[in-house]
Amino acid sequence: MKKAWAFFSKISPEYLLLLTFAALIFTGTLLLMLPFSTTHGIKPVDALFTSTSAACVTGLIVVDTPHAFTLFGQLVILILIQIGGLGIMTLTTFFAMLSGRRITLRNRILVANTLNVDRYGGILRLITLVIKYTFMIESTGAMIMFFRFYQDFPNRPWYALWQSIFHSISAFCNAGFSLFSNNLEGFTSDPLINITIMALIVLGGIGFAVIWEMEIVKFKWSRMSLNTKLVLSTTFFLIVSGFLLLLALNYAYLKKRMGFGEISWISIFQAVTPRTAGFDTYPISHLSTPAQLVIIMLMFIGGSPGSTAGGIKTTTFAAILLKTVGFFRGKDEMTFLGKNISRASFRKSVAVLSLSLLAVFTGIFLLGITDPFLPFKDEVFEVFSAFGTVGLDLGISSVLSFWGKIVVVFLMYAGRMGIVTIVAALIKKKNILYNYPSEDVIIG
Repeated sequence: MKKAWAFFSKISPEYLLLLTFAALIFTGTLLLMLPFSTTHGIKPVDALFTSTSAACVTGLIVVDTPHAFTLFGQLVILILIQIGGLGIMTLTTFFAMLSGRRITLRNRILVANTLNVDRYGGILRLITLVIKYTFMIESTGAMIMFFRFYQDFPNRPWYALWQSIFHSISAFCNAGFSLFSNNLEGFTSDPLINITIMALIVLGGIGFAVIWEMEIVKFKWSRMSLNTKLVLSTTFFLIVSGFLLLLALNYAYLKKRMGFGEISWISIFQAVTPRTAGFDTYPISHLSTPAQLVIIMLMFIGGSPGSTAGGIKTTTFAAILLKTVGFFRGKDEMTFLGKNISRASFRKSVAVLSLSLLAVFTGIFLLGITDPFLPFKDEVFEVFSAFGTVGLDLGISSVLSFWGKIVVVFLMYAGRMGIVTIVAALIKKKNILYNYPSEDVIIG
């Protein structure tokens, strides 16, 4: 026991974070393989895939969740989603606080890494806020949806309540798991379900640190930090621009099948859910290729740092975009709302983008080897969805080969942990005390 404790006390916080999530996935796999978790049994690789998808709040499925799993199995999936969305260290530290135990600096560092914040002061207050905020939002979402689901199941109120709780937690944690075989396609133009699910996705995807700051400054825009303003502005920009672009593409493609109102609901929902919830109210495979490409772009960007969402994050996208615009304007700095974004932030953005693109293209390459007979476009979509922890697909998840599923499992894990965290855990940092001479090279 002492040797094990000595081992864990020596490893880096990034590496320990990777191990705890791997342990969560392994535990979930074992629980889903229990005879009373499924209705007709499940293959080990499918149990691993489902556990990873739930713990990494992705939503890709290889078996039909409402029919393949019993109530116990669905509860295991929901617990994995909740723990995966908030982070193991966040929950364990919160319960340690309740029991009166002393919270060490190492625990604070682990929680800060989980929530993607760069300060340790006030971290315990942030944990309390995260738990309170999560409970309040998920409870409110469940109560609202209960009134709608009760209309469909008036003779089964407990089932309607279970549906409401499951979908509320799944939406807030940006998981995309559903207890309907066709996801939310039965609610294509239902205002209550659409608005509630979208609100939960956005609230879960803007980041706990942003919510913390907004509460501190009483939602006054002038007092918010540059990070919070950048997150909120980029989120708004992506939703509005995504909606308008998808509305134009979907209307041109679907106008003969449905009316403008229904197409509008589909488009706004599709502008929100790829970042990175994975719910769908209309089959993604029935959309045009340009619309699918827009969804791929939104999946790759994802949500915001320190949230339940995946992707390269809104701040990374914004930093790259601002730097590009600044370059063509002849400016050396990245400016937003009268403030400069630090060079360190830009360097990290480039690292995140480069490593993410490398991971995605490696995933596409490997999936092409493991499943060479599947359509290339479907494989590309699957890889971006897995790495972005989204859960949308074009219908190939369940027909992937054994090794194809393993590739997707690693992509989901890498997407949830963060590619920079994985690299930082594997590569030891060195303090370089010298610089080499500089020389220009021809670019472009």
